[in-house]
Amino acid sequence: MRRGEFLKEMRSSLFQTVKSVYEPFLNEDLEKVEAAADRALGIAWLPLTEVHTDLELKFIGGTPIIVSRNGTNMQAWNGVCPECSHIIILTTLYSSGKCLNCQKEFNFKTKSGDLLLNSIPIKQKENAYYIGFEKHMKLGGLHA
Repeated sequence: MRRGEFLKEMRSSLFQTVKSVYEPFLNEDLEKVEAAADRALGIAWLPLTEVHTDLELKFIGGTPIIVSRNGTNMQAWNGVCPECSHIIILTTLYSSGKCLNCQKEFNFKTKSGDLLLNSIPIKQKENAYYIGFEKHMKLGGLHA
């Protein structure tokens, strides 16, 4: 082995060693920063039960939540019409939701329509999904 190759291999090996030593500390710090941001923004994370279809209406703490899944990408919206406060009715065949009171619709595949639903944060942690609620938001008698 030539000297240049040896030094290149030593540099690479040293970098991998340092990375493997500090990686657990960085992950812990990242989790602490994430928890602090959630506290500052007033977000409480509640577990989401299993999602079996591409479009479902779930009730979490008495609040209707629309969950849309496209492959591994999941999104969540408030299941209450922002115009008239009625529950959105889903049509899984067309991947759409409609308010039967004000007749506004939203298509979850194309992300288009005249019904402007409020998005809710969703995250995956250790093969489970969590929905983020603002802490001042009442959830069916519960406080998030």
